[in-house]
Amino acid sequence: MLAEKVSTLSVEKMYTFLSCQVLSIQCERTKAIKALTLRQAWVESPCTSGSYVHVVGDFDRYGQCIVDNSQNLLILHPDHLISSTVVGDSLTCTRKAVLQDRVKTTSDPNQAMIYGHMLHEIFQEALKANRWDDEFMSTCIEQTCSRYLEALFEISIEQTMAADQLKARAKHLQAWAAIFISKTPRPDAVIRNRNGGKGLMSVNKLLEVEEHVWSPMYGLKGNIDATIQIRLEEEDGARTLTVPFELKTGKHSSNAHQAQTALYSLLLSDRYGEKPRFVYQADYDANVYLALDVEIACGILYYMQSSEISSIRSVRRELVSMIVQRNELASFVRNRTKLPEMLRAAYTCGKCYAQTPCFIYHKLIDDGTGETSGVGEKFDDVVRHLNAAHQSFFRKWDLLLTKEESDIVKFRRELWSMQSSEREKVGRCFGGLIVIPNSFQENADAPKAHRFRYSLEKQEPAANFTFTESQIVLGEPIVISDERGHFALANGFVTGVRRRRIEVTVDRRLHNARARKKGFDPETNQVFSGIMEIIEQDKVSATATPTQPEEPVIYRLDKDEFSNGMALVRNNLIRLMEKDVFGAHALRRLIVDLTPPTFNAVSSHYSLGDMATQDALNVDQRAAIEKVMSAKDYALVLGMPGTGKTTTIAHIIRALVGQGKSVLLTSYTHSAVDNILLKLKADKMGIFRLGATAKVHHEVQEFADLGGLPMKSIEELKACYTRQVVATTCLGINHPVFNQRIFDYCIVDEASQITLPVCLGPIRMAKKFILVGDHFQLPPLVQNKEAIEGGLDVSLFKTLSDQHPTSVTNLEHQYRMCEEIMTLSNTLIYNGRLKCGTESVARRSTHIPNIGALEQHHHTAQTVGTGRSRHVCLSPSRKLCWIRDLLDATTKACFVNTDALLPQSREVLEHGSRITNPCEVMLTSQIVESLITVGIPPTDIGIVALYRSQLALMRQSLRHRSGVEMNTADKFQGRDKEVVLLSLVRSNEQQSVGELLKDWRRVNVALTRARTKLLILGSKSTLIGNELLKDLIELMSSKGWWYDLPKNACEGHVFEDAGTQISGKGSLEPTAEAVSERKTALGSAGYGKENQTGRRVPAKQGKLDMKALLGTRPVLRDIVNDAS
Repeated sequence: MLAEKVSTLSVEKMYTFLSCQVLSIQCERTKAIKALTLRQAWVESPCTSGSYVHVVGDFDRYGQCIVDNSQNLLILHPDHLISSTVVGDSLTCTRKAVLQDRVKTTSDPNQAMIYGHMLHEIFQEALKANRWDDEFMSTCIEQTCSRYLEALFEISIEQTMAADQLKARAKHLQAWAAIFISKTPRPDAVIRNRNGGKGLMSVNKLLEVEEHVWSPMYGLKGNIDATIQIRLEEEDGARTLTVPFELKTGKHSSNAHQAQTALYSLLLSDRYGEKPRFVYQADYDANVYLALDVEIACGILYYMQSSEISSIRSVRRELVSMIVQRNELASFVRNRTKLPEMLRAAYTCGKCYAQTPCFIYHKLIDDGTGETSGVGEKFDDVVRHLNAAHQSFFRKWDLLLTKEESDIVKFRRELWSMQSSEREKVGRCFGGLIVIPNSFQENADAPKAHRFRYSLEKQEPAANFTFTESQIVLGEPIVISDERGHFALANGFVTGVRRRRIEVTVDRRLHNARARKKGFDPETNQVFSGIMEIIEQDKVSATATPTQPEEPVIYRLDKDEFSNGMALVRNNLIRLMEKDVFGAHALRRLIVDLTPPTFNAVSSHYSLGDMATQDALNVDQRAAIEKVMSAKDYALVLGMPGTGKTTTIAHIIRALVGQGKSVLLTSYTHSAVDNILLKLKADKMGIFRLGATAKVHHEVQEFADLGGLPMKSIEELKACYTRQVVATTCLGINHPVFNQRIFDYCIVDEASQITLPVCLGPIRMAKKFILVGDHFQLPPLVQNKEAIEGGLDVSLFKTLSDQHPTSVTNLEHQYRMCEEIMTLSNTLIYNGRLKCGTESVARRSTHIPNIGALEQHHHTAQTVGTGRSRHVCLSPSRKLCWIRDLLDATTKACFVNTDALLPQSREVLEHGSRITNPCEVMLTSQIVESLITVGIPPTDIGIVALYRSQLALMRQSLRHRSGVEMNTADKFQGRDKEVVLLSLVRSNEQQSVGELLKDWRRVNVALTRARTKLLILGSKSTLIGNELLKDLIELMSSKGWWYDLPKNACEGHVFEDAGTQISGKGSLEPTAEAVSERKTALGSAGYGKENQTGRRVPAKQGKLDMKALLGTRPVLRDIVNDAS
């Protein structure tokens, strides 16, 4: 169906009459109100007030439109892209289709499925090369078998046997190609349509294979086996058409396959039609889009085993039926608290692969029975073991996941509702990108998602642009689209981030398949650029290469918000409730019923091997290992800040491996997993590290077997699968290795930062589990407020430690903080349980190599004009210079009060919600520069702020100091620095500290990152409005760890341009570009003009607001305004 016009609207009101439904809808851009009348097949459309819709059709001059069986289309919730395959499958059972989206099951692989995937790849490779001879096909099959080594191992089929079977089946593909691959149709190249009509067809060009199309216009997505150009000769004439080609390797045909192919035609109309440009229709005050100019007339459906090939045309009545079905699915996907009714068909339900989650949801959510399920005894057999406690548990956590999911899903719509420039400002996109010439690489042996490698850069970069300051970081999943509205041209991962370029690996080539060739006609000659073309009979030519597209393409790179990680997490709940899953019964007893864990009276004997001895352990670490060794069910280790949690976990692994036990090591982050593995580097134990190679620490890659690399033989595969230690993240448990074995122990690091449903995944893979964490630090990250109120941020670690404190061993001896810094969190949070590990730790202080160098930041009488000396600092002496006092080695923990600098030290509120404190940025920058001047290496300095907008200003001010780590408390957890500066930002008359500073766990993290010097910058008069911060201030005041800044603190010192400053390592920093930026960032925010000596004379004292810091620098303003 050719799209005429499309409007994006939201539903305001609904009126239902006997034979129609009338929607009052508002245009998203103009806010104009229109009327939409739904009739016939559309009248039952599940529209709700506030829903987004796309109307594919015409509104009249009065703003009215009718959607019925003969005209126009309604796309409900177009931001939820429904797979064309799922729409086709849902014609049999809507409930199964919805469950596919909601729960990612981990069903066992089977031979038909794996051979099907392999035959598709073989077909596509042969089509790309137009090589169908036995030699090429044999080579292709051997290479495919190597790539599918793990899958074949799972179904216990040898490579040689698989190759023989694939060669036999490939004969069907060779026979098909001999008939249909040609410049013009051969006499025997007959194709039939669904009405019994015949025609002749030839495939003479390949545009793309595995073309992944996202269409917000139709609310659909699809993965098309091949996009081909055909010559079709029928009774009404000959045409050259671009069509989707769908290959089916199974035996059975179905209506779902035809529906899927028909919807692919719709998707390609969107992909290959000229993208509509936005116009304004003044005659009826509405926003519309110009028509797409290409209609994909049909799709080609080929059944390999039967050699049946047919042309599937889109028929209006069938298209209406499929879009109505798609709308119903989208409504259930959007409203995730409901599921469609059960099919109640004993035969179909009895053999359905989704029966387990379906039955469990019916039992626990719908209060269903064998009778209401329509399946009877089969249903009861699956769910009979579940009781009221299980139902209450499942309902609670499923609802909490649904609430959290609603916050995650909201970002998806941004891809097509926000321009790349808008989304780039909030850190989730880079727009205006081009492929760097000659950067393309192809690795045919790499996993599919990493097959193609590209480097991209900005076509027109702004002066201060960098790829390094966004949410798109190394290892991040990404989606690449073009700036003309063609979405998801490729999916992949970030493999490298530099200031001026970003490197990615993706699953598809980036080339301009949509470029139209000479003689193009939208109806009779749909000729596009391709990757293989028959130029003469039996002669092949490549018309475009991946590295040299026919015309330049401008891309956008978006953070992938579409990965459905919550579906995998929800599957953890399902697996917990299953009857026959290993360990599920025991976990229900321990986690749902909260039965106390049991321990042996005496721990089993253990050895730490050659790399550690009992003497190397402190009393806490020995107690933790013994607790683990005596556990029959589980044990908990509470690792307070700086207590050597990572080292303790490494010792526990050594002890378990020494006993011959197998260990699954997991955490929420890759970095936490790798930090533990690095402690085991010299132990020579067998380690299998799962996860994308780009996310694995480079040193770990040197000594561990990597699951992200292709295996070369079954022997190598078996060796990796049987390693004593397997390490991955909590969401990496979908790997085939977990279908092969059960572990003796599962160790979960960062367990207090992991939600309970996520934690269920790895611990069910082992006989016993060990949780390591500290629920006095940051809780699991949860976005949705209702989910937080419901308890989604309460980790399994906290739940079990609160219920069964005897299962917990505390690590209390810390080796990070000097005694003064430790006292803060020990008094406020840990009730005095923290202890310094040694006397030297307690007494340690910051080593200042050259305090005399501070002289260079001070004025002399000769550099200060008459009457101005009261504004400047003339001597780096104690009690005379505030910077000297703070840098002194005896100043270890200090609250630096900014109240004397009011009003210039007030916070600044930009755009209603983004809070910064430019004065604290200036003070922090001066302290950092001074620390580096006296010899502290930049890498020993950390800056912590709870507001990302404040960090953005910090990074701009200290852009040339790349060694200084600047991050939020959340990102700093697990890390430490010799010196830490904490900017609390808030300074206002209302004593409002905001939600971030009210979180005592976040404050605890911020207070425990420094080893020898912690400087806290803040406003006493504001912070005493919060009880915890008031306690902190009173504690520091009582200890004398307090400093009131002088009124002239911002203006009293000299800071030369960055190019003349010496780093802590004695080398000049930085580049000329950074020098220029430094002059801007520090020079204009409180420093006056240079005098004849080359030093800066302080400016007159006055109010320092946002304008004073930002001046006329739009890039810096954007960074601040768009950080959050």
